[in-house]
Amino acid sequence: MTPDPAATVRDLAFSYRNRRVLDRVDLVFARGETVALLGPNGAGKTSLMRLLAGRLVPERGSVRVAGGDPGRSSAVRRAIAWVPQEIALYPRLTVRENLEVFARLLGLPRAARAPAVARALTRTGLDDVASRLVGVLSGGYQRRANIAAALLGEPALVLLDEPTQGVDQAARAAIHAVLERLPETGTALLVATHDFAEAERLAGRVLVLQDGRIRLDGRLADLLARLRAGPPEHEVALAEAAGPAAAAALR
Repeated sequence: MTPDPAATVRDLAFSYRNRRVLDRVDLVFARGETVALLGPNGAGKTSLMRLLAGRLVPERGSVRVAGGDPGRSSAVRRAIAWVPQEIALYPRLTVRENLEVFARLLGLPRAARAPAVARALTRTGLDDVASRLVGVLSGGYQRRANIAAALLGEPALVLLDEPTQGVDQAARAAIHAVLERLPETGTALLVATHDFAEAERLAGRVLVLQDGRIRLDGRLADLLARLRAGPPEHEVALAEAAGPAAAAALR
């Protein structure tokens, strides 16, 4: 039997200030799958992620994560981890103290907090800096700590918005190594990025979002094969929809 998907989106529509941001979006995310979300600024990427996280309510259609509606159920929202571009941590607390605070905010039972913090530190390679203040760490370590906080509740779906923005190559490689291991536990990842090389490394499947609609949804290898074989004009247009950097990388 095919296992239940981590998340599904059906006929999704969303408007903001009388402008249609998303329209007729249908998606399925399998457990253990990493999906890259590409698209120019204003395409609707952040809105789609916020709808999946239950932070926005769809105008039409449905969102289901781990079998439930994140917009209506706090229990379902706890099965979803949101890793924003900004560092959402307390700079004057240590890494471990930050994770302990977030474990309490997540509602983990007292006996479960210390093991959850220990697992998150190990999974993100932060054991050596667990006792250091977040505010003195490099951007790469701070971003890994951001991810560690998201993993405390063993989420079914992790949403990452530009997870390597502003870090150097070494930090980027360390973050990628963390993200590459997460699907082994059955966690699904949706990674919004403007970096096609990042999408190529992390994801086997790519979504291209343009003008609020999914213009491309498929295996990255298939997309690259079509483009290398000499794409027709509509394929070039789809590549351009991913943004200038991604289009250049595809070519």
